[in-house]
Amino acid sequence: MSDESELLEEAEADREPAGSRWHAGSFLTGLIVGAAVGAGVALLLAPASGEETRRVLRRRAKALRRDAAGGWVSARQEARRQLREKKAALMDRIEQVADRLE
Repeated sequence: MSDESELLEEAEADREPAGSRWHAGSFLTGLIVGAAVGAGVALLLAPASGEETRRVLRRRAKALRRDAAGGWVSARQEARRQLREKKAALMDRIEQVADRLE
């Protein structure tokens, strides 16, 4: 019985006071206020106008799309080349095994 009472006393001592716990509402409020302040600072410190920024972003998006398409084509070509090589090596190996079996 004394072991149980000691465990209960330790558990009571480890508990946090009710006022020190985080509340979801205060966290969300802080998150929203932080996002609003961050957006305001970003608008104030932006190096270009909105129209110019959109134009730059559009150009970068097109370049990324073009690079991705080029990368896909070269990756597909490389995969086909390797497949041809592996197929040729497999055919050679099959012929070697067939010659040994004869």
